[in-house]
Amino acid sequence: MGLTSKKGFVLALTLALARVVSSCSADAAGRDPSEVTPAGDAPPDEPGALGEPPRTAPGPGPVPGPVAEGSTAPLFVGRFDTTDPTGPRATWPGARILARFDGTAVSVTFSERAETWMEGAPSYWEVRIDQGAWVPIAMIPDDQPHVFDLAKDLPKGAHEIELYKRSETQTGMTQFLGFDFHGGTALPPPPRQTRRIEVMGDSQSTGFGIEMTDAPNTECPGANHGGRWQNFRKAWGARLGERFDAEVHGIVYSGKGVVQNVWPTDGDTLVRYYPRTNPNPAIQSSNPQLFDLASWVPDVIVLAQGAMDFNSGVDFGTFRAAYRSFVIDVLRARGKDTHIFMAVLGRGGRDAIPGIAQEIIRERAAVGDDRMHAFVADDYVWTEMLACNGHGVPSWHQRIADALASEIGAATGWP
Repeated sequence: MGLTSKKGFVLALTLALARVVSSCSADAAGRDPSEVTPAGDAPPDEPGALGEPPRTAPGPGPVPGPVAEGSTAPLFVGRFDTTDPTGPRATWPGARILARFDGTAVSVTFSERAETWMEGAPSYWEVRIDQGAWVPIAMIPDDQPHVFDLAKDLPKGAHEIELYKRSETQTGMTQFLGFDFHGGTALPPPPRQTRRIEVMGDSQSTGFGIEMTDAPNTECPGANHGGRWQNFRKAWGARLGERFDAEVHGIVYSGKGVVQNVWPTDGDTLVRYYPRTNPNPAIQSSNPQLFDLASWVPDVIVLAQGAMDFNSGVDFGTFRAAYRSFVIDVLRARGKDTHIFMAVLGRGGRDAIPGIAQEIIRERAAVGDDRMHAFVADDYVWTEMLACNGHGVPSWHQRIADALASEIGAATGWP
């Protein structure tokens, strides 16, 4: 976490996230006039004040997985929970759904669940057509299907659509129930990007507060502050993906440490939730679906976690042992050729983690592993922490992405 007032620090230590909004101006009710709203429903800031009933979902959504040659199924990027046959559920920020179609209109059916422990609901997504401008979509957290009209009156011909989940688990979990091309024809989706980057971190990696840099007393405002002001797409990890034309899996989670979280009663740390498709802590002790780690092997992993451990007073020996085990036994197992960057972005752990990283680098080099790296960002100045609730502004995220990209490019040979 960055600079916060007392109230902002409390908010940052609860399960509330930064509320995401478009950079466009809002209307008198606090809504973005460019925001996609559900077809036939009230604007998303007024759930329950419905007009005509939501249209029926077009049927079960396809299950994420490899797209067979010639298939017209959407392309899913990220970890999706597929335990419900009705449709896959996205919980991690940065989850993407891409499709192509021949037609003039497209809508999507989503269902959003926000559990009682969550604050700042609902989730926010974004949509763009033919790689144009991004438009925000606020979900309705009533666990019911809602149809969102995404585009109409398009020129005849082929079009590409991309949906992007920009907020994290604590604001809600979104189920994809299918596209409707309104008489158009589904086409094979765009090709999958061949480079792969996985990033881990806390709220400074989620894009917390990045959509508001002038909030009074830096507080993220509003009951739905969790989703509205956050945007992983503008955070450093997603910027790395853009820089290298790579798929990004954002295993990022506000307030979480490697082995100790900010909240004393929260024991669901990175070493526990890392393998899951759904990091919802309510299912941590039941039978959560595990992500098939072998199905998606990253070329680069950036572990930018550990600040919360030290901010919450972790025992150094406990942290050192767990961090080493996680990097060597878990992350290295992702792929023998994967480049692993052990990173420090802020001030938490700055005096401890680089030393542990150097120990790991030396130990692994002794057995022929030269793909371990340490990265310590230049310390921030306070003007870089003015995103609401004391988080990084866009220029800080870009600075981190640029510095990491230089190191990653040198290690991988990526231009």
